[in-house]
Amino acid sequence: MNNKLEKLLYDALVPVNAPDPGLNRRILESRSKEVSAMRQYHFKKMAAAVAVCVLAVGSITAYAAYQYLSPSQVAEEVSNNNALAKAFESKDAVLVNETQTSGDYQITLLGLVSGTDLSPYIDEESTGELEESRTYAAVAIGRTDGKKITEDERKCVSPLLTGVDWMVANNGTMDVGLCWFIKDSIIYAIMDCNNLEMFAARGVQVGVVDEFGDESEAFFMDEKTGVYSKKPGYKGTNALFSLPLDQAKADEKAADEYIERLKKPSDDEEDEDENHGDADYERYISDFEATEDEAAFLKETAVLISRKVLKIDKEGMVEFGKEGETQGTMNLMGYKEGVPTSGVITGSTLDDTVIHMFTVNGDGTATYETYAPAVK
Repeated sequence: MNNKLEKLLYDALVPVNAPDPGLNRRILESRSKEVSAMRQYHFKKMAAAVAVCVLAVGSITAYAAYQYLSPSQVAEEVSNNNALAKAFESKDAVLVNETQTSGDYQITLLGLVSGTDLSPYIDEESTGELEESRTYAAVAIGRTDGKKITEDERKCVSPLLTGVDWMVANNGTMDVGLCWFIKDSIIYAIMDCNNLEMFAARGVQVGVVDEFGDESEAFFMDEKTGVYSKKPGYKGTNALFSLPLDQAKADEKAADEYIERLKKPSDDEEDEDENHGDADYERYISDFEATEDEAAFLKETAVLISRKVLKIDKEGMVEFGKEGETQGTMNLMGYKEGVPTSGVITGSTLDDTVIHMFTVNGDGTATYETYAPAVK
């Protein structure tokens, strides 16, 4: 049993179910600029989240508010690979500069480009993936009331395929990454995802909402045309841009095959279906998510696997996992000091579920604990 529990701690992170918005937000914030964040976590379609690459950039006085950086300049800020910046200046790049207003925000799609070897961050883990062709879109977000924008106001940028339900094609299933920074009270972001040019004949849109998952409430798809539109009366952020893709680069056969692959259930979903009848497992997870005192709940219903103290960096991040091998990174900004709080739940049955808890200490460290349910 001990060997099994030890192994659980080092297994790849796989969510057990769709997390609540707070957990989704914490996962969204879970990577630092030093690490290639885009595809570190692999989520089920319903629990997909974008890994975010966060950069802190000083102000440039040459640019006043709403006088935006060019897509190439945005790429220079977020990348250690100048190939992306050069691609945004090439003849293959599409400058859009379309602005929409939604609530207190002015949102501009600056431009897009597709190609290989353009990954913003190159490290040893991603070296073998650089040949993959991807699409990159630059977005700028500012406030309409002139107030200073903050990190909490960053948005979720999502590709939407004409005629394909958002639950099928979304940020998780299309391997979306997002790098962003703030300059002159403007949020700049580079979204990258699987190459969208193959869908040129079908049509592609990019939606901007407050958080991942809001797409289902912010937009609706026309039953006849398959085109997405904004839902009237929606209170949150919802900007929607149609991408001017080159029709000559459309590949309808490849696009159809891609969509069919998205529609097939993943191994994780098949496992979930097989375990759907595990009432004890479902009840345990539901009770844990509903409790107001997670530490007390675990004390009564779980066994401690491991405990260690982690150093919190200046951006509020901690790295956790096997010694010498980073398995995950969490942003602990907003965690209440001295209160154990769940960060990630992994596994799909009571036998393999692990609950990862973080407690922020007052000395620049965090206590990291893992628990396995004792209920069988």
